[in-house]
Amino acid sequence: MAKNKERIDTSGKDAELTHNPFAALQSLASTPETAAPTPPPATAPTTTAPAFQVQRTRKGGWPIRLEKRPSGKVVTVISNVTQGADTLLRLLKKQCGAGGVVREDCVEIQGDHRERVESLLARH
Repeated sequence: MAKNKERIDTSGKDAELTHNPFAALQSLASTPETAAPTPPPATAPTTTAPAFQVQRTRKGGWPIRLEKRPSGKVVTVISNVTQGADTLLRLLKKQCGAGGVVREDCVEIQGDHRERVESLLARH
């Protein structure tokens, strides 16, 4: 039971293989009547206050400390968070790739991330 298979000509003699159906659209797009309106110029981004605020210590440093829990776990604690603790926590969790929690005016991140937290606070 052999099936009769027809071969498709790929020699390039037919113009159907080189026909571009979008060629007519390119010529229409270049006319000024159908051209899309240009978007308005972009305005310069305005500088806004950060969504969180951490007050420095009396000596001028960042209130970052490392705590060791009874279970042997290490936690980085940022205290003196006066505004946007949830925003700061979300940013730190993403930056450090670790879990964390907000407790009163403190933000806790699992692990030792003192350098990352300090650089992030200095940038904002």
